[in-house]
Amino acid sequence: MNIYPILLTQNGSVLFDSVSVMMTFFVIIAFIITWILNRLSILRIRKQSAGIKDASAIMRHTLNMSQSYVIQLNISTQHAVNMHGDFLTPKGMGYQESRQHMHPDDWTGYQRFIKQMMDGAETAECFFRWNVGTKEAPVWRNIRNLGIAEYTNKYTRVPTSIYCTLTDETDNLMLEQEEHQLTDKYLMTFEQSIIGLAFYDKDGNLLTTNQKMRDILNFQSPDDPYYYGNTIYDMPTFKEVLNNRHIEELWFCTKSVILERGVNCYTEMRVHPIYDAEGELVYITFSIRDVTTERDLYMKNKSNDEFIRQQTEAIQEYEKELQYLMESCDMRYWRASFQTGEVNFYKGLSLVEKTLSLSQVPNMFVDKTIAEKLLNPQQNYHESSTYLIQTKPFFHDNGELQWNMLDAIADKDEAGNVIGFYGIIRNVNDLIKKQEQLMQETERAKESGHMKSVFMANMTHEIRTPLNSIVGFSDVLPMLQTPEEKQEIIKVIMNNCDMLLRLINDILALSTADSSGITIEEETVDFVKTFANICQSMEQRVQNPNVQFIADSPRDALVISVDPGRIQQVITNFVTNAVKYTQEGHIKVGYDYRDNGLYIYCEDTGTGIPKEAQKRVFERFVKLNDYIQGTGLGLSICKAIADKCHGKIGVDSEGEGKGSTFWMWIPCEEQKKQEGDI
Repeated sequence: MNIYPILLTQNGSVLFDSVSVMMTFFVIIAFIITWILNRLSILRIRKQSAGIKDASAIMRHTLNMSQSYVIQLNISTQHAVNMHGDFLTPKGMGYQESRQHMHPDDWTGYQRFIKQMMDGAETAECFFRWNVGTKEAPVWRNIRNLGIAEYTNKYTRVPTSIYCTLTDETDNLMLEQEEHQLTDKYLMTFEQSIIGLAFYDKDGNLLTTNQKMRDILNFQSPDDPYYYGNTIYDMPTFKEVLNNRHIEELWFCTKSVILERGVNCYTEMRVHPIYDAEGELVYITFSIRDVTTERDLYMKNKSNDEFIRQQTEAIQEYEKELQYLMESCDMRYWRASFQTGEVNFYKGLSLVEKTLSLSQVPNMFVDKTIAEKLLNPQQNYHESSTYLIQTKPFFHDNGELQWNMLDAIADKDEAGNVIGFYGIIRNVNDLIKKQEQLMQETERAKESGHMKSVFMANMTHEIRTPLNSIVGFSDVLPMLQTPEEKQEIIKVIMNNCDMLLRLINDILALSTADSSGITIEEETVDFVKTFANICQSMEQRVQNPNVQFIADSPRDALVISVDPGRIQQVITNFVTNAVKYTQEGHIKVGYDYRDNGLYIYCEDTGTGIPKEAQKRVFERFVKLNDYIQGTGLGLSICKAIADKCHGKIGVDSEGEGKGSTFWMWIPCEEQKKQEGDI
C-alpha cells in the first residue's frame, strides 16, 4: 500500500498535523491488523494442510491395509487412471480395454452402475470379476466397486468424473465360501450322523437335536414339549449321575425306558460338558446310540461262539479218536489231485504225513496196472472201488513188501469231470498173515483130526494087543506044570501089563496137557542120587543084548530145586523112544549143569531123524514109523513139561541111520550141599 502522497507537501516537506497523524496511526493499525489476520490465515491453512496430509496418509495406509484401489473415470473421455494403487496400467485404461478384463457375465451389472451414477446418484455399488491373468489362462478376482460422482455444475447434476474405490473381495469370498461349506458339512454330519446328538445349555435346556436322536427317543414332533420342557437333569436316566452345574464326562451303557414316549431299548450314552476359559459351564453335549440290535447280535454271537466252541471240542475229540483209530489200524486217508499232480496221505483230518508225486505212485505198486487205473482221469467211478494190493512200504523204510486194502472214490467238479481221487488205505499185512496162519492151522487141524483118527485106531490096536496077551496067557497059566514055564508066562503077562500101564499114562498125560493142567512141584534134591535111581529103572527097559545102556553122571553132588517126577517122566520118554528105534550100538543118558540150568540128554545110535521131520517130532500124534508101537504122545508131553518149566527142548540128528540126541534144558539154581543133606 502506498501512503507516501499523504505525507508530502507542495514544496516537498513533510507536514505533521494532527489529522495526518491520526490518519497515519489508523493506517498503521489497519496494516498491523491485516498482517496479523493474514498470518493467522496462513497458520490456519498450514494446520489444515497438515491435517489433510495426515488424513491422506491415514487414508492411504487404510487403503493399503484393506488392499483397496482408487481410480478416476473421466466421463467425457471414458478413460480411467489410477488414483491409488496399481489396479490399472500406469497409463490408465480405456472403455474397450477394460471390457476385455471384465467377466462377460458381469458387464451388464457394471453398465447399470454407470447409469445410476449418470442419473444423479451420489454413490453406487457393484461387483464384478476382473482377469489379472491372460486371455488364455485367466485368473479371476472378485472386485467390490464403490463409486462417488464429482460434479462441476451443481445445477445440471451431470458428473464429470467418477471416483471408484475398488476392494479385492476374493480371499474373503473364498474364506466365506469355505466357512459355508464347512458349516454345511457340520450340519450334514450332525443331521446324518448314525448316532443321536443333542446340545443343551448350562441349565440343561435342550437347544437342538438331530434326526437320529428324535428317532431313538420317539420325538412326537421336532419341538416335542416333553423333551424341550424338561431339563437333562430331570431325565430319569441322569437324575442319579448328574450333579447340576458341575458335570463330569460320562460314558455308560444302560437300558433306557421312557414310559411317556414308549422308549424301551438298550443304549450307549455319552455326556460331555463344555466349559469356558474361566471354568464356567457353557454347554452340554449329549450323544446316544441304540445298541439293541448289536446286543441281540452279541448275545447270538456269544451263543454261536459257545456252540462253535463245543463243536470245535467235539471235532477235536473226534479227530483225536479218528487219529487213534487210524494209528491203531495202521490206516491213512489219501487224496490225489490231477491239478497239483500230488498224492497226500493224511494221518488225521488235516495232518499230512507224506506227499508223493503222481509219477512216483506206480513205482510203489507191485501190480502197476492198478496204479495206472487209479490215476486215469478218464476212469468213470460211480461208487467206491476196493483193491487188495501189494506195495512197497509207504510210511517206513524197511523195504519189505506189504499188503494194503485200498478204497478209491472219484473226486469230480461241478461239470462232472474227474479231478482226482480220494479214499482210505489200510495196512493188512497182519490180517493176511493171520489168514495164512489160519489156513495153516486149518490144515493142521485137518491133519490133527486125521492123526487123531489114526491115534484112535492105533490106540485100539495098542490097548487090545496087551489086553489079549494078558487075557490069553492068564488062561494058559493054570495049565502049565513046571515052575520055569509058569515064570516065563508070568513074565510075559507082566511085560504086557507094564505096556498097558504106560499106554494109559500117556493118554492121561495127553489129557492133562490139553487142559493146561501140568503142574510142577519143585523140591530140593541131590540130582546125582535122583539120576542114579532113574537110570537103574531105565536100564531094565533095554532088553536088546546088542544095545548097551550107558549112564553119564559127571558130578559127585548137584543140589538143585526141580520136580524129580517130571524129570523122570522126560528121561523115561527119551529112553523109551531110543529103545524103539535102536537095534544095535548104545543108548546113553546123561546130565550137566550149564548156563544156570539143568541139561539132560539121551543119545542113541538108532535110525536117526531126517532134517525135515525134526521140527515135527514134538507135535502130538506124530509117529515117524507107523509100524513101531506107540501113540506119538511121549515127546509132545516132554515139550509141555519144558514149556511149563520155562525151559527148552530139542533134538540133534545128522540124518537117517546116524542116530539122534534128544535134550532138555530147564533153569534152576545150584545150591551148596549142607552137611546132613540127603
